Amino acid sequence: MNFNHEDRVLLARLADVLIPTGDGVPSASQADISGRWLDAVLTARPDLTRGLRDVLDKTRHRDPADVIVELRANDPAAFGVLAEFVSGAYFMNPDVQQAIGYTGQGPRPIDPRPDYEEDGLLDAVIRRGPIYRPTPDNTE
Repeated sequence: MNFNHEDRVLLARLADVLIPTGDGVPSASQADISGRWLDAVLTARPDLTRGLRDVLDKTRHRDPADVIVELRANDPAAFGVLAEFVSGAYFMNPDVQQAIGYTGQGPRPIDPRPDYEEDGLLDAVIRRGPIYRPTPDNTE
């Protein structure tokens, strides 16, 4: 499904209501969420295409801020599609990642201390030691 220039402009206007510019980070439209990143998200999540198309089709020629308020109040599913799309496209942009200090996912060492032992809830079980119930013998 293709999104034409008018669709992309409308998407950028709606997205800027959700993610305006500020504190050294670009707005959604400045991060090109309706251009390159629209295509990238729809490649990764083609299941969002129909929902995004529906949102755009029912919000044409309306004030973007009013549309966002109305979707949040009356159509949480449509708002969810729009919000998921906008945030996904926004955070895929390397300039945004750099602006917020996101360096990507990587390995982290696991704390070797078992935190579940710290509150003492398992002390009685540990003191008791292992126990079990034999399973029935079904080898007949």
